[in-house]
Amino acid sequence: MKKVVVKIGGSLAIDEAKLADFVSAVSTLPGSGCQVAVVHGGGKDINENIALLKEQPTFIDGLRVTTPGIMKMVEMTLSGHVNKKLVRMLLTNGCNAIGISGVDGNLFQVVKKQGKVDLGLVGEIKQVNPKIIEDLFNAGWTPVVSPISIGDGQSWNVNADTAASELAVALEADQFVLVSDVPGVMDENKNVIPELSEADAEKLIEAGVISGGMIPKVRESFKSIRRGLKSIHIVGWKDAEHFGKQINGDLNYGTILR
Repeated sequence: MKKVVVKIGGSLAIDEAKLADFVSAVSTLPGSGCQVAVVHGGGKDINENIALLKEQPTFIDGLRVTTPGIMKMVEMTLSGHVNKKLVRMLLTNGCNAIGISGVDGNLFQVVKKQGKVDLGLVGEIKQVNPKIIEDLFNAGWTPVVSPISIGDGQSWNVNADTAASELAVALEADQFVLVSDVPGVMDENKNVIPELSEADAEKLIEAGVISGGMIPKVRESFKSIRRGLKSIHIVGWKDAEHFGKQINGDLNYGTILR
């Protein structure tokens, strides 16, 4: 069986029509010889809920500064609302989906992320326990994974792209696809770059061409490639047909990192 990790994010997660199309496409994969794990973010949902706390969201290099109050809201939003919404939609489409987070089964074990600035309850994954995912695969389930992780007996916020990359490496996935409302990595003229090396990506980051949330997306992706993944696809959502061809290797309509 082909192991596939798909990370869904951006407005795709809240655009009902696109999300329904995505869910329909993913639901067909288990029947075509694929074991699929879906990892999701939910930044826009989180921002809406954080507004209720009257706290202004703050990001540093694309990572959310996470206070204890924000952490509660992040976990409720990701492991609760967003996760269960995706599971419900997949089940309705005939896919045997089950929702978990990085806390369940010690899937993602973290320590506090260190840096020049204190990001609060932001974790850095130190160990992945893929057995829970493999067991779910072998039992015929399609796991839907929230990136909320565990460390020192508490929950931590982890970037969903990072969590997805770590999971893909631990599973030795045959394919890793990051799907969002961004069509790929863009050059200075806003054109999609078909293929990108790590050295060229760092030059674009230094020049400010790659910025915001795309920085951790790209850097974590190349870290995963150095650890064994052959390539990573960053694509936008067009339709189920394009997505299927991307999974099958018949088409590239985004950016391939090698």
